[in-house]
Amino acid sequence: MISIANTQLPIAIILTPFFAGLLAMLLGLFNKIHSNLNIMKTNYILIGLVSCLVSLSGQTYKNVRAKQDGLSITVQYDMAGKLFRGDQVALTYSLDNGKSYSIIKNADGDIGPNVLPGKNNEVNWLLIDKDYIIGKIINFRMVTIPEGMVYVDGGQFTRTGIDSKKKEKTEHSIVLGSFLMDETEVTQREYRHVMGKYASDYTGCMECPVENVSWFDAVAYARKVGKRLPTEAEWEYAAKGGASHKNDFQFSGSNRINDVAWYLSNTESKQPVGIKKPNAIGLYDMSGNVWEWCSDWYHDDYFQIAESKNPQGPDYGTEKVVRGGSWFSNDVFCDISRRYKLKPDYRDTNFGFRCVKDI
Repeated sequence: MISIANTQLPIAIILTPFFAGLLAMLLGLFNKIHSNLNIMKTNYILIGLVSCLVSLSGQTYKNVRAKQDGLSITVQYDMAGKLFRGDQVALTYSLDNGKSYSIIKNADGDIGPNVLPGKNNEVNWLLIDKDYIIGKIINFRMVTIPEGMVYVDGGQFTRTGIDSKKKEKTEHSIVLGSFLMDETEVTQREYRHVMGKYASDYTGCMECPVENVSWFDAVAYARKVGKRLPTEAEWEYAAKGGASHKNDFQFSGSNRINDVAWYLSNTESKQPVGIKKPNAIGLYDMSGNVWEWCSDWYHDDYFQIAESKNPQGPDYGTEKVVRGGSWFSNDVFCDISRRYKLKPDYRDTNFGFRCVKDI
């Protein structure tokens, strides 16, 4: 059994030469006996547990500590700050020294809206079908998922782009970190509440996406709520279903556009958000309803020369990226590979946005 406790360092464990030698010796011993043991019966599974401190949305998680007994891992942590109704607390883990994190969905314990500020909150994680982590160092961290947002696991994906004037697809391998994304486009109600005014062609539908907003309007809103616009790479990655995507759907969540999108053939105007089917990670209307502003300047060939890790877009330009198509688009423009561009001060009744938040 390994127990790591009472640390408040951002990266909690620094292996001293002695500890590193001990760990190597134990790993060697474990490898020798592992093939002769029934993994479900052993009481000694060697797992290095690394903890970290995370602050998000006004909550601070610290003094994260973990102990392991057989197939059971108990993670304890202290939380300061207030959870709002609908907020969720998630336990995430990393097997690559904190380079990328995945959310743990099968953990038992006090996670979610029942977590109260204070000490010794606890999550119990059973290592069911988790044999691959035996003998590895694990980084755990706690994150708050605000109501109305979706946790998007970081990972690698193949970005496929169809430029605004070209028909052929281009493909590039991209690596992204984890982030949070609004599960729907920003609505008229949300925009009015934050900005104190209607932005647009308001027709009485408070749950419809806000439109007639420029890129500058979208950025101003995002900053007021402590968020930002997604990069183009983040937008496409999320539209495809993030790290969990297994199908190369043409539209976000399906190859059948009517299942997931409001577009020219099934509506004459924008519609309330969240009615159509979501994609694999719970995002609605990534295809159709309104075009969505991204943070990037547009360039036809940007991804041919861009960094493969967390590309931020060109340093300058004259037009900003919009993605996803709208209620006034045909199916071609609702394709999640389709790229489009507009002047950042452009406004129209079929252009809106959603936000992301760094973790």
